[in-house]
Amino acid sequence: MSYRKFNTSWMKTLGAAALSATFLAAPQARAADAETASPVRIVVTGITDADFIANVFAGFLEQNGYKVERVKADYAAQFVGLEAGDMDFSTSIWDTSRDIMDAALATGKVQNMGSTGVKIREGWWYPLYVKELCPGLPDWKALLEPACVKALATVESAPKARFVEAPADWTTNNAARLEALKLPFVLEGTGTPAALHAAIVGAVQRKEPVIGWGFMPDWMTEQYPGEFVQFPHFEAACATDPKWGGNPDKVWDCDNPYGYVWKVANTKSEARLPRASRMLRLYHLTAADVAWGIRRVDVDGIESEKAAEEWLKAHPDLVADWAL
Repeated sequence: MSYRKFNTSWMKTLGAAALSATFLAAPQARAADAETASPVRIVVTGITDADFIANVFAGFLEQNGYKVERVKADYAAQFVGLEAGDMDFSTSIWDTSRDIMDAALATGKVQNMGSTGVKIREGWWYPLYVKELCPGLPDWKALLEPACVKALATVESAPKARFVEAPADWTTNNAARLEALKLPFVLEGTGTPAALHAAIVGAVQRKEPVIGWGFMPDWMTEQYPGEFVQFPHFEAACATDPKWGGNPDKVWDCDNPYGYVWKVANTKSEARLPRASRMLRLYHLTAADVAWGIRRVDVDGIESEKAAEEWLKAHPDLVADWAL
């Protein structure tokens, strides 16, 4: 049998329509194989909420045939790696650090892949019952009233009130805020996120007056009814220009910025990984989803990747939308 006769016989058996589909599918299959041949490098930072968001997406990619390399990086330093192409995707850029994100986008080497849908907020948080002791909250000026200061004072902080501060390596701008707004508070440091939660949640469970650094998404602010203090609304000039705001001699006489968690990609990686990039654009969670993940990791003590795996198994319908 000649090659030509064999080829013709095979074509007749297969049928013209099937043959056409086979040849059309082949380049797509080869492209898909090429896209999944090397690992997709996704940033993890060691920050619980950020890593849960990253691991949910990483686990989703693995379910879709991709190899994933989770690359550990300092939160700020990750942008250097993204610009250089050493990392492909980051899923957890807070609006509170929008300045360094915008600087990376301006290079043209990093692309904004859209919001995760996760709303964020961080600042001075108190349980609702504190409003009875500090009438006028959430307006920040209620914290200046002597009765409020006395109610929030401790033996160690008196005659000033106590504020349960975040770990030292977190950026809160609270020392500058105390000076700018002349707040009669002492910042009581906590060494770890667990210690921060323990100090505030312990007081809440005992119904003791307390105010401290809170944030969302987080299981604490999700579980316990409370509010954030409303300082003057943040504008960029507040952080750099003393003349902005109520105190003409100090910066940070305002609130912290808040908004959403964003996703970014190295520009060349987006071109190299078109399907994964499309799925990254579709990928979204809620603050409640992330709060659940934080609790599983920080309170229940399971690994972030395991928590992400549990979440993916529990939300098949939502996950299916990311692969459209």
